Amino acid sequence: MNCQDVAGLTPRYLSGELDRVRASDFDTHLKECPLCFYELARQARAEAALHESALGEVTGCPTFDWSDRGRFAEELSLAEQPAAPAQRRCMPRAWVIAVMGAAAVLLLAALGYRLLMGPAVAKVYANAARDHQQELVKQHSRKWVTDPAKIAAMAERRGIRGATVLALASQGYRLERARLCLLGTRIFLHLVYSKDGSEFSVYLREGNGDPLPGAVREMSNGKPLHFCDEASEHVAAVESPRLMLVVVNNQSADAALAFARFASTVL
Repeated sequence: MNCQDVAGLTPRYLSGELDRVRASDFDTHLKECPLCFYELARQARAEAALHESALGEVTGCPTFDWSDRGRFAEELSLAEQPAAPAQRRCMPRAWVIAVMGAAAVLLLAALGYRLLMGPAVAKVYANAARDHQQELVKQHSRKWVTDPAKIAAMAERRGIRGATVLALASQGYRLERARLCLLGTRIFLHLVYSKDGSEFSVYLREGNGDPLPGAVREMSNGKPLHFCDEASEHVAAVESPRLMLVVVNNQSADAALAFARFASTVL
């Protein structure tokens, strides 16, 4: 993969949409090319700033109005259309070496590989952390479904086995309530489980075959387990070939990881 390839794939890399093979090739090129690393970091920061500016005062997940599902589906379809590849003038390698030099090495050391993955992580993990803060910590007034049978039926309509949702309510975990919400442009089933006085936000959706973004913390039951801290929230994530699960807890990183490990045995 060369600089031109990286420039064209950058938007999809930042949104976590590349398949495993191309994502690996992309990562390899970034480690060898300081200019592409610097350009990706610049675009990521600009995108994050633009995203926060667009959000303004709107945070959390809006209430989903089923009576307006046609308009919502149309808007969601438009929002998920891939962005046009970014156009960037390819710089000569000599210019890269002369201008970047030691500064690029310092940038790699100071920012670290996590900076590259941060923007991709923010697409789902930061949105989940923000929604947890709004819905469970600040307790915004929303309509929730509390009947386990109705929650299981809601899950089935989203392509998630109701039995999976109910199976997560074991090992001391209790299913409290559920609702649908948006994280970015994707619909998730937001489930709330409790254990020992602590509540967990669990976000479930069908998998799309692409790997979760961010560094892998450990392997659990043969599944990669991801973890990051977003502000005061602790976020862990695990996926199977069929499902993606993100869990958020604002009290304990160990508690979030423990739920993700347990979920890896159920998914």
